[in-house]
Amino acid sequence: MTMRSIRGKFLHLNLSSILLCVALIGGLGLWSVSVIQRDSSKEILNLTCRLEGMQLNETLDSIKESVDLFCAMTANQLPSLESLKDLKFVNGFVRDAEKNMTEIARITHGVCCYYFRIAPEMTEHSQGFLYGKRHLTGRMMKEPLTNLALYDPSDTEHVGWYYEPQAAGRSLWMKPYYNRNLGIYMVSYVVPLYREGVFWGVAGMDIDFDVVIEHVRSIRPYKNSYAFLCDDRGMILYHQELEPGTNLVDYSPELAPLVDAFGWETAAEDHPVFQYHYKGVGKTMTFFRLNNNMELLLCAFNSEIKAPMVALFRLIVMVALLLCAAAVVMIIPITNRITRPLELLTQAAKKIALGDLNVELPRPGNDEVGILSRSFEVTVSSLRQFMENMNDMAFTDPLTHVKNKTAYNRAILALHEDMVRGQAKFGLVMFDLNDLKHINDTYGHEHGDEYIINSCRLICQVFKHSPVYRIGGDEFVVLLDGSELENCDARIAELNTAIEATASAENPWQRLSIAKGAACSAPGDTTPEDIFVRADRAMYADKRRMKEAAAAK
Repeated sequence: MTMRSIRGKFLHLNLSSILLCVALIGGLGLWSVSVIQRDSSKEILNLTCRLEGMQLNETLDSIKESVDLFCAMTANQLPSLESLKDLKFVNGFVRDAEKNMTEIARITHGVCCYYFRIAPEMTEHSQGFLYGKRHLTGRMMKEPLTNLALYDPSDTEHVGWYYEPQAAGRSLWMKPYYNRNLGIYMVSYVVPLYREGVFWGVAGMDIDFDVVIEHVRSIRPYKNSYAFLCDDRGMILYHQELEPGTNLVDYSPELAPLVDAFGWETAAEDHPVFQYHYKGVGKTMTFFRLNNNMELLLCAFNSEIKAPMVALFRLIVMVALLLCAAAVVMIIPITNRITRPLELLTQAAKKIALGDLNVELPRPGNDEVGILSRSFEVTVSSLRQFMENMNDMAFTDPLTHVKNKTAYNRAILALHEDMVRGQAKFGLVMFDLNDLKHINDTYGHEHGDEYIINSCRLICQVFKHSPVYRIGGDEFVVLLDGSELENCDARIAELNTAIEATASAENPWQRLSIAKGAACSAPGDTTPEDIFVRADRAMYADKRRMKEAAAAK
């Protein structure tokens, strides 16, 4: 009886210890994984929202830069306001402006409309132009000028593009609106033109808002997640379920802190995620401010985010039950075998919870601890691979696999810091692919992409010791330093020879034509933009020369 009682107590003591250890270690592991799951889901949402927002910003920035470039060119071509009284001068001035803006719009991504209008009080007749892309044809067509006198200045749907920038006295992004002149729901960037403090006209470009909406609909980091758009006051502009004009706070009062956060001056990766409930369902949301002051919001269901956590909890419970069953037969050996691996797993879990994914996990066996170890290993491997893929996506052009505009902007920031310290000596070569639109329209975008890839490959072969960036649909930039900078002219000559060698290719998309412009830093430069502008001008001069040479043939 005594022997049986001692054995029972010993068994009870050991089983209690095992159960307690399993509970503590499993709880710690579950807590650690919950921390990782929470942080990773926050990072997934923030990173996805930021990357998709940056892609939308590329289109918005392209529109803004194009309009600003046109306004600068037009202002330089206007000698004085008195010139606008001369009808002959105005006709020629508008023709040149139309030609310039059409050329700029041709190489600008996402344009559905562009226009230039001289203020009626400055000339005797309505002067300007308007081009719009009709949904039925999909082609950019010249449209009749809107008669401003027929509409009240508050009529945004007809004349908001003219009066809003005039009233603001500065360039601005208009909120999405339905343009009744063209029948398109659009987002407009408009610039009021001034000379000596006198308003004399407006220029702008528009993006089809349906194109933006299609991009937003495609954002799904989780199966049932979704994205939508609102303005900086929390009024919904697009949502898959809610009507435009609905306020987020009316949708869920718990989102009031999120609306307040729209005004924060913080990097997107520092944005917190916001928890709220709608119709009893828990959700998580984050946001990213677009360059036109719209807010891109990304929402995911908490149940979907926590699904791996629930699965892991079930696994831990199963492991605990199996350990208890095995302990009845082999308490001491199993205790010794389990203690050390669980300690290593706990240490690894703590490191993972602190964000260290380069942890060394114990070698998995075939027991319950091995299952847990493999689960951690799979989780860590998946997180590490995800972060590597996100970094590649953020800084690599998916078509050509060279560096993209985001990588270029980072390089420019670094060069600017070097220039401030007086340590920068570099060169910049701009490239613009000729005939890309013709190839796309005539032979299809598949061959247009092949044309881009062939051109990029040739540039990389010649400038193989310098970084190559794709900063636009048909624009590339190469940054030069050291010996590459000294041999810039030789490299360009080598590229010209290589381009000429493609003239005998069988297919049009294999016969390359690339405009080039190079510039290097000079003592008077203060920012990389100074060198960029010179290279851009040289490139456009080369483009004009090539067109003239082609026309002469």
